[in-house]
Amino acid sequence: MQENVLENEKEPLYIQLSNIIHNKILSGEYKFGEKIPSELTLVNDYSLSRVTVRKAIQDLTDKEIVEKKQGKGVFVKFPVYKETFNAGGSFTSSGKVMNNIPTSEIISRRTISTNDVEDYGLSIASSEVIELVRLRHIDNQPVIYEVDIFDASLKEIIDSLGEQDSLIDTLKNHDFKINHFDNLIDVAFSNIDISKKLKLENRTPVLHIQQQVLDSNDKLIYFNEQFINSEIYKAAIRSY
Repeated sequence: MQENVLENEKEPLYIQLSNIIHNKILSGEYKFGEKIPSELTLVNDYSLSRVTVRKAIQDLTDKEIVEKKQGKGVFVKFPVYKETFNAGGSFTSSGKVMNNIPTSEIISRRTISTNDVEDYGLSIASSEVIELVRLRHIDNQPVIYEVDIFDASLKEIIDSLGEQDSLIDTLKNHDFKINHFDNLIDVAFSNIDISKKLKLENRTPVLHIQQQVLDSNDKLIYFNEQFINSEIYKAAIRSY
């Protein structure tokens, strides 16, 4: 049943329509990333003028609830999630602190040659390393494509890691003393695989972080590479 827009209400018609569309988004009828009905459809559904519908869409756009995409229409805008400083570098802990639902999907977990990661310039003595590839979600939205590299001696620990386990907490539980993170931050273009996983168009600019996780003696514990959809997820970096 279509919700009515009433001319005798105190609120302007465009505000009434804006509120109706917003409520449909909150209820899940219009999902994040989904296209909302066209101007013409809204005009016909609610018996309103095109000017009123456009003002309602502009109101939602100004409130960053929807976004206009040239030549494609108007889409429900994804909420922006911000990583918190006090999570100790843990994606899982950060999501929980912010009252979001963090989840992870393990894409692959394999042993590869150290030669395959020599471009990272890592100080790894063994001839093999463990590569863990995960897709990180917040509230069911994919936000980070992540690659972790470990010395082969950590294979048993990494093999035991569950999809929803915090990697940092798991390492701490095995007496690894994480002291600090060295970050190299730039912008990269998503390749076909990353674009598909993050639900982006191919070669979309994404935040690219290469991180070395070190102990108090500057010994590498593991290497982390992240490709972040920064339109949705904001990474927090604190410097001292």
